[in-house]
Amino acid sequence: MTMINGKKRFSIGLMGLMMLIAAPALASDAYGNPFEDSGFVNQDWQVVCDNTLTCRAAGYADENAYEMPASILITANPKEQVKTAEIQLPPEVSSADEYDVELWLNDKFFGQLTAGPQGTYELNEKQALSLFKRAQQNTKIEIAVVSDIGSDRWQISDKGMASVLLKLDEVQGRVGTPLALVSEKVSINNHNRQTPKSLKSKPIIKRGYAYPDKLNKKLDAKTSAYFQTNMDKWVKSSINRDDVSECDALSGDNSWYDDTDSRKWTFQPINQRYTLAEHLCWRGAYNTGFGYWVIDNKQPSQPTLITTKGSGYTDGEILAAHKGRGLGDCWGIERWQWNGENFVRSYKATRGLCRSFAGGAWELPTYVSEVVEPK
Repeated sequence: MTMINGKKRFSIGLMGLMMLIAAPALASDAYGNPFEDSGFVNQDWQVVCDNTLTCRAAGYADENAYEMPASILITANPKEQVKTAEIQLPPEVSSADEYDVELWLNDKFFGQLTAGPQGTYELNEKQALSLFKRAQQNTKIEIAVVSDIGSDRWQISDKGMASVLLKLDEVQGRVGTPLALVSEKVSINNHNRQTPKSLKSKPIIKRGYAYPDKLNKKLDAKTSAYFQTNMDKWVKSSINRDDVSECDALSGDNSWYDDTDSRKWTFQPINQRYTLAEHLCWRGAYNTGFGYWVIDNKQPSQPTLITTKGSGYTDGEILAAHKGRGLGDCWGIERWQWNGENFVRSYKATRGLCRSFAGGAWELPTYVSEVVEPK
C-alpha cells in the first residue's frame, strides 16, 4: 500500500506482475466455445457455460492495468432474470472493511456496493440493470474505493462486453425476450426472437467404495512386480492406441523421459478388485501430466485409460490441475470420481483469464455433477 497524491494506492507488486505479463495475449478476435476450456472470449471478457446451461460471464481490467486488477462476474441461470453481479478486487482491498466501495459508470455515481461472500462486492438489481443497459455503448466502468483520507479507482474494461453478453443470450435462448442482457428489441414479431431454454439436471454419480488414504493400502510385492513388468506391453497393445500417443513418456522417442524414474510405474489399490496405475506422461514449462489407468485385477492385460493429464489421486478421486502461466495466476481444474467400476468425470472448470489475480479471479465450471454416497 502506498500514498500517491495524498491518497491510498493499493498495489500488489510491480516486479511480480511484470513477470505475469511477460507474454501478453493478443486480444482482438473472439474465439472459443462457451462449453469448453476458457469458454467464449472476446478481448477483456469471457463467458463460460456448464452442462446445466448455467453461464458465467466475467470481465476484467485491461491487461496493461496490471497494478490495478479488477473483475466482474455475472452469473445467469436459465429462464431467470439476472439481477446482480459480483466484483473482485485485490485481497488487500477486499479484506478491509473500513472502505466504502462505489460503482461509477461513465463518471456518474451509481451507489455503494454491498460486501458479499469471500471478499467480493455485489451490485444490486438497479446497478446491474444500469450496467447491462450500457453494454452496447462505450462504457467506462469504475469501482471507487473510498477511505477517510481519499479514494482510488479500479477500472473494468468494456471491450468485448457486448459480444460476450450476446453470446450468453444466444446460448440460453434469451435473444429478443425480456430476459435478454443485450440483444435486439423485444417483440413477438422479431424474427430473431428465441425461446428461453430450461435448466438441465446435474448428472448424478454414485460414489463407489475406495480404500481411504489413511489405510495406506499397498499391492503385494509379487503382484506389483508382475504389473511393473507387463504394464508397458498391456498399454501399447490395448485397443485404444491413443493411450500411448497421448503419453510422451511411454512413446520411447523423447530424451526428456530417459531417466529411470520417468519410466517407472506406480500402483495403488483402489479396492480389493481394482488397481490404479500411474505413469508420468509429459512435462511442460510449468506443468506435469500423469497418466492414470484402471487395472481389473482379474483381467489385467486390458487397462482402461482415464486421463493423461492427472496431477494426483486421493480417496477415490483423480485430480488434474494445471496453471496458465509461470506464477500460476490462473488454473484449469478437472476431477474424476470412482463409481465402483471406473472413474467418471465429475467436475471441470477454468479459473478465468490470467489477469493478475493469484489463482484466478473466479471459478467458471464447464462441467458439474452431484456426487452421492451409496445407500
